[in-house]
Amino acid sequence: MDLLLHADDIHAAYDHRRILKGVGLSVHRGEILGLIGTNGAGKTTLMGVLAGSHRHDAGTMTLAGEKYGPDSMEEAQACGVGLIPQNFRIDPQLTIASAIFRGTFQAGKSHHELRDQASKLIRDIGINLDPDVKVGTLIRAEQALVEVLRMVAEEAQLVIMDEVAASLPDHDVAVLHQVLRMLVRQGRAIIYITHRLDEVRSIAHRIAVLREGRVHKVLEASHTDVDELAFLLLQQELEGSARPIDPAGGEEALRVVNLGMEDKVREVTFSVAKGEIFGLVGTHRSGVYELVEALAGVRPSTSGHILLHGRPARIRGVQDASRLKIGYLSDAAGECGEAGSIVDGIQPVREADGANLRDEISQLRGVTDVIRRMRISTTNIHGNITTLSGGDRQKVQLAKWMATDCDVLILSHPSRGIDIGAKETVYKMLSELSETGVAIVLLSSDLSELISWCHRVGVMRDGELVTIEANANTNEDVLVHHMLGVKFESGGGDARRVRN
Repeated sequence: MDLLLHADDIHAAYDHRRILKGVGLSVHRGEILGLIGTNGAGKTTLMGVLAGSHRHDAGTMTLAGEKYGPDSMEEAQACGVGLIPQNFRIDPQLTIASAIFRGTFQAGKSHHELRDQASKLIRDIGINLDPDVKVGTLIRAEQALVEVLRMVAEEAQLVIMDEVAASLPDHDVAVLHQVLRMLVRQGRAIIYITHRLDEVRSIAHRIAVLREGRVHKVLEASHTDVDELAFLLLQQELEGSARPIDPAGGEEALRVVNLGMEDKVREVTFSVAKGEIFGLVGTHRSGVYELVEALAGVRPSTSGHILLHGRPARIRGVQDASRLKIGYLSDAAGECGEAGSIVDGIQPVREADGANLRDEISQLRGVTDVIRRMRISTTNIHGNITTLSGGDRQKVQLAKWMATDCDVLILSHPSRGIDIGAKETVYKMLSELSETGVAIVLLSSDLSELISWCHRVGVMRDGELVTIEANANTNEDVLVHHMLGVKFESGGGDARRVRN
């Protein structure tokens, strides 16, 4: 294949820490190169060097045979290199059409012209988006698809995608893969970063394993498997864990009765026991996101009732939820914007009075233990959170909520951007938390995660809760059937609507 990018002995530092320690990498036209590594391995820094947002200290790069070393993202874009960062942001007031063509030579055209071109682009790729809709009305996964369309519109020759599929459900990942294959058929090259090892095997031609700032190994995707990739990443076998097939036996902590939110959610009823991990899943427009936000007080419900420990609870805002000991980790956690030290990010807020040196030492030991268990890559626990990788910021946010005194903890995509080793740790910590009696509501688009972690899984479709599946009686195929409304081959009829 025709070599497009070659990087040799790249060194780079961030916040006085040496991150890249001699990276060598090559990408060919028409190739998808998968890039995997644990949080803090240097993936995002490397992509920043390639895309012009981060300067390297040593090493050389060539692009299409020419010396390459962009001083800015604009220069990289002019050279044909485009990046979708892990924590991308789009102006919420932009229409989808304007967002797709922003930063390109066509950005100055009228909305009518942009709309027509965006409509054709959306139609050709097969994504269901309205070019007139504002980006602010889209959920995170849909915004990721807009960013992919922007790469197509930019006509980038090298497209770098950093954890773009982290919060996409499996069927949307399939759509994304279709777009990527279309791009490489046009002769473009893609560097694709993901923590989903099964996904990277299915989409990439080759897989580069980044470990401690160096490319440890490059494998042919067709000649490896998930177990080998996991071992190369972690340098140890995954322990694995048993599915929680027995029902949670605690008393009822949360009950939702005929909950509604305008036309997004209709008459949803379910309960969660103390010590239960209750999963929720659904497509973008299923109402599952609105349901979770209603429980967390982000957007109040318009009908129905919520009961906590058998008593009616009025949740009209996040302050109400907090007062009622309901914690909420949104799927936007870990994005740039939070400030403060890592210690302050992990440990619960201390009371002004009553703290002493012994308590402070105990808390710092607890923070250090969390950092060790969750494999957060840092040399200074008092350093700023912004010095951490995106995945490690997500871990900090998750650890903070797990340390709070919540009766109900609602988590939206808690493992987004977290490497496979840390996922096992997160599950162990959630299990330990549930054993103390905390009821956990877990929204995830990762079906294997739901099956591995949850006692029961509720599936939303078209604004309704169509089924609640006990772990022992379900699998990923069953959940997909219910999510998409497809009948079982056995002829059992449509997914049932559950009221329990």
